[in-house]
Amino acid sequence: MNRNNRALVVTLLVMLMSMTAAAQARLGVRAGLSLGHLRFDRDVVNSDNRVGYCGGLLLDLGLPVVGLGVEASVMYTHRNNRLADDQRVYKRDFIDIPVYARYRMEIVGLSHVFAPLAYTGPCFSILFSDNGPVNYDSRKTYTSWDVGLGADLFNRLRVTATYGIGLSKALEYVDREYTGSTVNGKDRYWTVSAALLF
Repeated sequence: MNRNNRALVVTLLVMLMSMTAAAQARLGVRAGLSLGHLRFDRDVVNSDNRVGYCGGLLLDLGLPVVGLGVEASVMYTHRNNRLADDQRVYKRDFIDIPVYARYRMEIVGLSHVFAPLAYTGPCFSILFSDNGPVNYDSRKTYTSWDVGLGADLFNRLRVTATYGIGLSKALEYVDREYTGSTVNGKDRYWTVSAALLF
C-alpha cells in the first residue's frame, strides 16, 4: 500500500474511532457474490465477466444526525476474470476495506421493518494471491470508489447492491509479443450481499 493510501486509511480509522463515543455502533457479518470486469485502457486485451464471492465483518455507526452513518468493513474478496488472450480464469484474492458514508431513510411507523439506504465511499484493496500469467502484473494495492443502494429489514438484516469503479490500476499487461508496450486494467464490479447486524 503506498504512502497516500496508508495515510488515508489511518485518517479514516481515527475518524471512525473518534465518532464511536457519540454514535450507535453495531457489528455484523456479511457475505455476497460479485460480478467483476477488468477494463483496459487499450483494446489489446478483452475481459469477460465472471462471478466471485466475498465475506467478512462490518461495523455500522449511526450518527446523532437522524439517518446519517458510517459503515466500515474488512472483507475477503475472490474475483474471477476470463481474459481473451488466455483461456484460463484469472483469479485474485483480496482483503478489501470499504469505508462508506451512508444515509438510512427513517420512515415513520415502518423503519423497524423496512428502511431503505444509500451509501458511497472508497474501497481499499490489498492483493494477497493471484494466478496471473507471466505477462500480467497484478498491483498489490489499489483503490476503488463504490456507490450502492440497499435496505435494512427488521432492523437486523441488511441487503445491498454495490457498484465499484477502479480509481487506480489493478493490473498491468505487457504486450511482449508485439511492441513491449504496457496496457493498464482497472476493476469494475457489482456486489450483491447480505449482512446480519447485532
